[in-house]
Amino acid sequence: MNADAFRYAANMTNELAVTIPEKYWDTSLVTDLGTLRKLFIHMIRVRDIYANGIQTGIIEFPGSLPENRGLLLELKRSTEDLAITVEQSHAKQIQMGDELLKLEEVVGAAIQHEGIHQGQYHIALKNSGLDIPELWKRGWNF
Repeated sequence: MNADAFRYAANMTNELAVTIPEKYWDTSLVTDLGTLRKLFIHMIRVRDIYANGIQTGIIEFPGSLPENRGLLLELKRSTEDLAITVEQSHAKQIQMGDELLKLEEVVGAAIQHEGIHQGQYHIALKNSGLDIPELWKRGWNF
């Protein structure tokens, strides 16, 4: 299965780590929304859970935290790991909770997960006065 749509969505999220200076990663931009650092760790963890689940046939949360190799590297690694896993998979169904999902549904969930958090942080960035990633401006015409 082609994973280009997932790569596109994940790279939009990854662009936050490139655009926003690291000095802002530990600042809560909006009440009740975690910091960028927590978002990056969360995204890496979930991507790894999906990749492992596609390989084993069972998506199991909560997974484990990423290695402390640098979040930008881990964001890129987790994007490629999940994309390559999708492209090489022959899985017919993957268990997620009580549901049996097709590979396409898991990829759709991964893309949706990226988009949900991008929407949250678009609002947070606008409210805090920080720059919106250029890729977001071009891709979404912001």
